[in-house]
Amino acid sequence: MRVRHLFWPLALLAGGVMAVRGRATYKGWWEKERARLLTESHVVQTKLGSIEYQRFGKGNVVLIAHGTPGGYDQALACARVMANMDHDSNANYTSSYTYIAPSRPGYLRTPIESGRTPEEQADLFAALLDELGEEKAAIIGISGGGPSAIQFALRHPQRCQGLIMLSGVTQHYDEDELKQEMSPFGRWYRGLYERLVIYDPMYYSLLRLLRLIPNGGTLHNLLSSCLFFDIRAIGYTNDMEQFARITTYPLAEIQAPTLVVHGTSDDEVPFEHAHAVVSQVPGARLLALPGGKHLAFYTRARQVMPRIQDFLNYSSSMRGSTSV
Repeated sequence: MRVRHLFWPLALLAGGVMAVRGRATYKGWWEKERARLLTESHVVQTKLGSIEYQRFGKGNVVLIAHGTPGGYDQALACARVMANMDHDSNANYTSSYTYIAPSRPGYLRTPIESGRTPEEQADLFAALLDELGEEKAAIIGISGGGPSAIQFALRHPQRCQGLIMLSGVTQHYDEDELKQEMSPFGRWYRGLYERLVIYDPMYYSLLRLLRLIPNGGTLHNLLSSCLFFDIRAIGYTNDMEQFARITTYPLAEIQAPTLVVHGTSDDEVPFEHAHAVVSQVPGARLLALPGGKHLAFYTRARQVMPRIQDFLNYSSSMRGSTSV
């Protein structure tokens, strides 16, 4: 899940922070944040391999398949927005749902061997639910988490209470092919962004600025999930390879209630990916966000999240409650 449309407005403001703050301050922050990331989650051994995850809340289960790149931290950032929460590292999060946020294979502490293909990742999600003692779950596929979410709905129909796609990849996707359709300036611009977006000092500057902005906490959570690309790179590379191999999915076979949220001007995952699901999945609902970019589901959270909550309530009532 790219953050390009949120990245640039803040990047210009943050550019001088590293020049003012000492290198020692940055290094201390880097070490602390990395240690936090790698200790605030759990790793469980399933019958299909180990997988990292975090969870909070109590109630019907919602499993979140994060984007590309990402990790359990990105899924948690999305869950906290849905639970209408701001960033507070000392908070005890509560919710009317049980949110389960795994790191897909190749990201953070989930080894790539646990599942390279979307099909294998869907089966790994089911194995994780087994280990956690959960029978069913609604699943949310964010951007590059879309293929594994779709496969969970296809391969485990009795366990899937609902499918929500947020700017999700649903069919063949190849970044190189998308770049070929851009102007020379567009390709240069994207290349510059891709070099900066894996540069941790830039995020250090951005995150410090966000602490000064009212209600900047949820954006802080999202941007934090882009840190430390070196421990997300294997998953990113694998995702790109897998997405390019997708031909077609038997979307008409999906039985779960389905909601698709997508910006009509998304230039990361084109709107055609949303149309593919809505045109084939029986009864699928579409929340099109006019003029919305890739993160429109996030930037328009006040509009989107109530619809997601309503859908989760509806899908739970349609396919049976799993409240505990």
